Amino acid sequence: MAESEQEQRILQAAEYALGTLEPRERSRFETQLMHDAEARRELAYWETRLGALGLALRPADPPAAVWDRVTRELGLESATPVAQNSETSARHSRSAANDSGPGMWRGLALVASVAALVMAGFLFTGSTERSAGPESPAAPAYASVVYDEPTGMSWLVTAHANSHKMTVVAMGDYEVPEGKVLRAWLKPENGEPVLLGKWPNTHGDHEMAVSDTAAQHMNEPAKLMVSMEDAGTSAQASVPSGKLMWTSPIARRTG
Repeated sequence: MAESEQEQRILQAAEYALGTLEPRERSRFETQLMHDAEARRELAYWETRLGALGLALRPADPPAAVWDRVTRELGLESATPVAQNSETSARHSRSAANDSGPGMWRGLALVASVAALVMAGFLFTGSTERSAGPESPAAPAYASVVYDEPTGMSWLVTAHANSHKMTVVAMGDYEVPEGKVLRAWLKPENGEPVLLGKWPNTHGDHEMAVSDTAAQHMNEPAKLMVSMEDAGTSAQASVPSGKLMWTSPIARRTG
């Protein structure tokens, strides 16, 4: 595949995941997804990456002034008052979309991209405007995304500061050969791997215990590694003995 075609597929998958593809392009991309495995994998990648950014965020309604400014900047109709009923609001939204054409969608793509960056900022650097009440859940201090390119399978990983637990969200099922097991490792930038334990391969939320040694190393630059091991090998091994399947950097929250 030509480089330009690959770049176009990447861009379309990213915009599709954000919901900013122009309707005609969106329809063509959905048709492509039915017979193009590469497009499906690229879409899975972007859905996983963008989904990870909002793991620690709570829903919030932005002030009306924000929407007013967005519509002015994009040259759309004036923002619809909140007091109007949903049918009227929907009619105004459809009118704005139909009248503005591709230019409006490109503008929304820019807005959505900025929104993704803002979500990343919330997750990793915090927000000075976020309330810190006693019942507010703390944001994760560490996050990582493990992605298997051949299958499009991914895992979202988060952990809190001073915690001996790590949450792993498996976005689907990953087939492990009989007699094999996946094991996770923490690899400090300057140090030997530290065994975390068995890596989940079934869809859903999972918790993994984090040893004192691993917890200490998470405060340093480190990577998450997953290896495919023989099921009969010791669960107390000090280094991976099987095939290294995936390696992913661990992002540390700085604020």
